[in-house]
Amino acid sequence: MIRMILAAAALMLAACAQPAATPAAEAPAATKVDWQAAQNADQCGAIGGQWRPICMLGQPACVVPYKDAGKSCSDSLECSGRCVTGDAGTKPETATRGVCTANSNPCGCFQLVEKGKAGYAMCAD
Repeated sequence: MIRMILAAAALMLAACAQPAATPAAEAPAATKVDWQAAQNADQCGAIGGQWRPICMLGQPACVVPYKDAGKSCSDSLECSGRCVTGDAGTKPETATRGVCTANSNPCGCFQLVEKGKAGYAMCAD
């Protein structure tokens, strides 16, 4: 009985597993900076970032500027950060091009561009 329960649990966990991501064929992925690994101002500065308060709570975090900021994109795979619409009022699911974000600050309101289409506007804090 216990073996059956364990086997069923293993099957349920396997069903929840995410499939492996496949690399984009059209453009190589931009180099991602591991800004989340920085635990203090010295580590942040060493990777070219600025240790500063972010979001509504003002928790200090490493904010790294991206070299490809403002570059035209059709997916975040083409950016060091996210690919977002220039206008958060773009109709979702419509074909569009976006721009690469300026830095690693995850907070604020934005509308992602994925596979050449605008997503739904969202806010993160």
